[in-house]
Amino acid sequence: MAFREDDMRRFKNILYIIEDGSDEDSVAEKVSTLARLNEAKVHIMLLPVESYLDRFSSVFSDRMKELNHLLTEQRQQVLDTAVSNPRWNNIEVQGSLMHGDGFIPVIQQVLREKHDLVIKGGRLDDGVDQLGMRLIRKCPSAVWIIRKTHTGDFRRILAAVDIGTGNKETDLLNKKIVEIASSLAQREHGEAHYMHSWRLEFELMMRGPRINVSPQELFEIKAALRNDREAGLLSLLSQSNIASMSENVHLIEGETTEAIQNLLERKKVDVLVMGSIGRSGIPGLLIGNMAEKILSKINCTVLTIKPDDFVSPVTL
Repeated sequence: MAFREDDMRRFKNILYIIEDGSDEDSVAEKVSTLARLNEAKVHIMLLPVESYLDRFSSVFSDRMKELNHLLTEQRQQVLDTAVSNPRWNNIEVQGSLMHGDGFIPVIQQVLREKHDLVIKGGRLDDGVDQLGMRLIRKCPSAVWIIRKTHTGDFRRILAAVDIGTGNKETDLLNKKIVEIASSLAQREHGEAHYMHSWRLEFELMMRGPRINVSPQELFEIKAALRNDREAGLLSLLSQSNIASMSENVHLIEGETTEAIQNLLERKKVDVLVMGSIGRSGIPGLLIGNMAEKILSKINCTVLTIKPDDFVSPVTL
């Protein structure tokens, strides 16, 4: 692979989200390593967890103020312990308690302090990480959901891109995705893979009796479409000064969610790098139900990238 500027170095102001009582050591080590290599600063935000006091507040109404004060003190101790960990030596780090729940306070912190990357541990159980999902959709910065069980190196990085949209915003986002994936692979002494899934729209209709496109014509149309998408993907890598072996470039015919999931499993991918945006069509890779389908089924770390001009619906 040709030498190129380290695109992971773009992350200089990291917001690291931790949850009360959770074992974050493996994730924190990744954050501290990235911050040290990037000479970045880190802000640790401790999220609240639901307390039994919240559910029985009417029972404890006379003592709620005192009890909430004790809980806040306890959370502050957890945060102080996290911030003072020796792993942050020589890194500019500070911490804060998140007041209120949901994704809005997190995004407001990003807007207020201009964080360029949010990192949090992923859920260990099945189902969608609702906070992670909302941050991916609405946070203006890149969002990195790191599986807490992943303590080793990221050996295989997969960049999933949307080729052939004809949209400049998508093209620029694709460029960021492949460059960050390549950079991360170099840092981890691993290998980067690049994929695009494609399919011929209305193929079933074209095969039907009303249109009745012949099998030979369909074969030629699909071959031309595949060649066009392959040329687009190779051109993207070339424009980003990425030299990749043919076995690391994947053109997959089929539905996007299934194609990504199958390739992740087949290549034993550690990190999926993909784009996300909050309105439909640009790109069509991580929108609505498709995003939830992908993120609820895969068992790897996910780094999602936003377009440079993305505007969050959340405001200060």
